[in-house]
Amino acid sequence: MPNLGISAEILARWLHRCGSLAQGEVTNVIIERELETNVSRLIFLAASYTADATPRPSQKLIVKSLLRPASPRDGQTGEVPFYQLVAPLIGTPPLVSCLAAIEDSDGFVETIVLEDLSATHEHPPWPLPPDRVLCETVLDALIKVHASWWEAPGLGSTIGKAHTHEDLTNMVHGIAAHIAAFFDFCGDRLNGNARQVYEKVFGSSLKPWLRLLDPHALTVIHGDAHGWNFLLPASGSGPAFLIDWQLWHIDAGARELAFLLALHWSADQRRELELPLLRYYHHGLVTGGVSNYSFDELWLDYRRSAVRNLTMPIIFWLRGHAPEAVWHSLDCALSAYHDLSCDELL
Repeated sequence: MPNLGISAEILARWLHRCGSLAQGEVTNVIIERELETNVSRLIFLAASYTADATPRPSQKLIVKSLLRPASPRDGQTGEVPFYQLVAPLIGTPPLVSCLAAIEDSDGFVETIVLEDLSATHEHPPWPLPPDRVLCETVLDALIKVHASWWEAPGLGSTIGKAHTHEDLTNMVHGIAAHIAAFFDFCGDRLNGNARQVYEKVFGSSLKPWLRLLDPHALTVIHGDAHGWNFLLPASGSGPAFLIDWQLWHIDAGARELAFLLALHWSADQRRELELPLLRYYHHGLVTGGVSNYSFDELWLDYRRSAVRNLTMPIIFWLRGHAPEAVWHSLDCALSAYHDLSCDELL
């Protein structure tokens, strides 16, 4: 990860370049702390501005730098394209205000400057899922994102990458190539029924994934919408914000809900809240202007997405996640697969 030296001059140049500081200058920058993650470096800073600064940006900012997740010639991925092309239609909230989104000259490193909301918002306690009220707050954020880009012109062309049969099957087969090694990792903790589910799903015609070839009800989704990627109001009331957009792509909105609920929640909690929250989400879509998507269609897409969740424990394992986290996701995914009668979707 590049070692960014953040000065008042550099920050002012970024803000001027992206139009967040039309007039005035940055007079001082104080770096308060730095945080290194697996994919990015975060610098939390306090900025001061001249009296004529217009519009006056927030004093508390976060500078995030990360390597692009794909080839630098693929302009459809990463956080800079997201904040440049996708975010303006969504707005804030549920997005954190982005003051600058730039790439280096080679396109390999992205830098974004975001408003720091840590004084008013916080991550939910991990690994506890939020309660019913906070779940609805989280869903309000997803509803706004999904409704904003629902079947929008440009999806798959100027916005995001279109799905093809070849890409989808290659992606799934690439993950399935690791099943034998994943079974070895699980050992006899993974019973025969679970192994049969995996063999049946990945030996099938992959209909749950190929559904994405139909543009109906596709939208922009976050792609990694677990609880930790939401900022919730510390006061207990107010909007939630969704962060870390490097994995955004085009998909069914229900994929986001299956990732959030059916992959991370215990079976008991999912069974209790699954249908009420799905109905809440559907009502929000309708209120947000989506008129061509029935609840039955949402339920079917959610079940298809529960099948797709079976890839995630393997992906988490390949990424080196803690064994207990991999096992938790595996247990959740298999429970949802059985509860939702996903066999009939293959």
